[in-house]
Amino acid sequence: MWYRPLFSSKLCYCRKYYTWTNALRLHSYSKPLIGNSFSRSALLLSFKKMSVFTSQLNPITGKMEWELQPENYDFQQEVARSAYADMLHDKERNDKYYEGLRKSIADLRRRGQEVHVLDIGTGTGLLSMMAVACGADSVTACEAFYPMAECARKQIIKNCCADKVRLVAKRSTELEVGPGRDMERKANLLVAEVFDTELIGEGAVETYRHARDFLLTEDALLVPSEGTVYAQVVESKMLQRWNRLQPMKKSSVDGTDKDVLVSIPRSVEECPGAAAVHDLQLSQVPLKWFTPISKPLPVFWFDWSGRKRDIYCDETTRIKFQTQASGVCDAVLMWWDLRMDQDGEVMLSCAPYWAHPDVVDRPKRSSEDIPWRDHWMQAVYYLPQPYNVEEDKSLTLLSMHDEYSLWFNIQGDLSEEVCEDRPVCECGLHIVSSRTRLGQLNDPRRIKKYIQVLEKHITPGSICLTLGDSCLMAIAAAKLGARHVYVTEGPSTKKVMQEFIRVNNVQNKVTILPADISDISPEQLMAPVSIVFSEPFFTTSLLPWHSLYCWYMRNSGLHLIADGAVSLPCAVTIWGLPVQFRDLWKIRAPLHQCNGFKMDIFDNLIAKACEEADDKVEPQPLWEYPAKAKGHPVELLKIDLSTSIPDNPVSSSGSVTLPEAGIINGLALWVDWHMTKDLEDTFSTGPVEPVLLNQNVSWDVYTRQGIYLLKQHVNISDQEHKLFYSTIFQPNDGTIKFEFQIKV
Repeated sequence: MWYRPLFSSKLCYCRKYYTWTNALRLHSYSKPLIGNSFSRSALLLSFKKMSVFTSQLNPITGKMEWELQPENYDFQQEVARSAYADMLHDKERNDKYYEGLRKSIADLRRRGQEVHVLDIGTGTGLLSMMAVACGADSVTACEAFYPMAECARKQIIKNCCADKVRLVAKRSTELEVGPGRDMERKANLLVAEVFDTELIGEGAVETYRHARDFLLTEDALLVPSEGTVYAQVVESKMLQRWNRLQPMKKSSVDGTDKDVLVSIPRSVEECPGAAAVHDLQLSQVPLKWFTPISKPLPVFWFDWSGRKRDIYCDETTRIKFQTQASGVCDAVLMWWDLRMDQDGEVMLSCAPYWAHPDVVDRPKRSSEDIPWRDHWMQAVYYLPQPYNVEEDKSLTLLSMHDEYSLWFNIQGDLSEEVCEDRPVCECGLHIVSSRTRLGQLNDPRRIKKYIQVLEKHITPGSICLTLGDSCLMAIAAAKLGARHVYVTEGPSTKKVMQEFIRVNNVQNKVTILPADISDISPEQLMAPVSIVFSEPFFTTSLLPWHSLYCWYMRNSGLHLIADGAVSLPCAVTIWGLPVQFRDLWKIRAPLHQCNGFKMDIFDNLIAKACEEADDKVEPQPLWEYPAKAKGHPVELLKIDLSTSIPDNPVSSSGSVTLPEAGIINGLALWVDWHMTKDLEDTFSTGPVEPVLLNQNVSWDVYTRQGIYLLKQHVNISDQEHKLFYSTIFQPNDGTIKFEFQIKV
């Protein structure tokens, strides 16, 4: 895999702040194409080349905004989102592909054969150039993404491999074999990197089946030659927070959590959950988060040649195991390894550190002992229903896959009927809620804080307006004694909220309003709103400050709100922290060279694409990416949300002295939501423990923080260095611009 898809199951974001783009290709017409309502259309008159007019959802203002982009904007976006950096910075991956090619080409030479290589999905052309360096007679490199194919072509020429590499800008399934066609002859060596976190999620099954049937000789060698999927059954209440919603509880008088405040519909409780894989950096998951019920089990084996065993599009395996502990089987951890040569001497494992074959026998081990990679991670699969077990009992793990995905189930004995169908959400909640959102709804820290704030302000006469998506705090407010609660929901979340309202028997106290409340008249409400509450969360929020949308929503409903009404939250503070990311910096770092091959053409392509299509700040779940604090948290900007939205920009700038020597390669960004003016009512989306200099930061695991990567690492020496910062909030369009510099 060389690029990230537009939407990722792990991150659910694209690198730009909006979640979708509608592109309209416009020529330089003599008249505006769309009409006078778009003043920017006049700009088109000055363009001779085709341009792209994009509509972008602004997550803060909630408006669709139009922008004129360069002609190749679509391509630039895809290139910018590519996972090139962390993949090609993966030295182990590169080295083992190189060694697999070297051994395989030597094997073919010993047979007395010429070596004709097919490189599927060549990307940068790196594997094709490796094949040439190892002595291949010819290489056919195919790459379907045209900008990348052109880049690879130039890269191959610059590295003096063009006389042996033929680049074809097609999918491998479109290649034709024969004299004068894409491939003069069938290849006797296939090298391919068509894998993802699930191993087969990028179409590896069909790719290899087609290559075997149409593109390869019968005795062809493959790099890699085999793949094995491993699964480990675990109990984990912590991981389940991202999947199965639990009843919302409030503290009783004695301080214990006993009283159920918001009940969960049976349809939600019994739902098997989201079908999509939950890909995680399992090496960053604390061991205390889960209890192993089984050892790691090999559940699928793929012979990519299809000669020893067919490459099945659909398969079910049953693996018996002895339970290692009593508990509840509720999740399966998954990873895989690749056998890079025919003899199995070169192995590449994606196992987390505590199960990695290279370090598993060490008395002390950590995530630093194995290579970091973000292009291939590990995964969590949630079982359709929890399964109670006792220690040292025999169970069977059922593992299923189709052409692109995996799923699992547990069987106690052969007499039990077990569903082998791919799990599908039946309650609707898992369809409208991301993993991140489910985690927030289950987060005891959040729940306690929000209930604490509501209890302070709700009275029997309160008329509440809750702003947000899937805001179960609306039901909590009704249960806490509010006279009436109005909750805003979009069409996608309305049905789910209706079911929660019904199950909690608050139909007469909770009314759902549309997400756009600007057209609601005061007469439609029982009385003017006295409390406006937001968690805040919106499905369009990718960066922490995107939830400022609650301010714009409140502003659109001022005609519904009584004078002196309480606004929760009342303020927001944006924070920054200079850090040294251990590995995350690689996603933007240039390659310069890989295994002796020059990569400057590719570096320039990516740098230009990122400059044109990427924001300087992108969201990341930082608990998965270790970072050491190289300074103290810096307050970048504070915004008063109790006032109307201002007409002029709100800005802040300054400088702070950096106290810690070492390397700084980025800034971590987050927000604190001040629910009230009381410090105890502040909720942070950043560090959950005090920040200590030169120590790893503990982050809120249910929020994506923002990262601002410096173009160059800054080495803080004995000289005093200062961090200069500037933050500008533009109220008219909701954008926030950050600038950081470190100077002596």
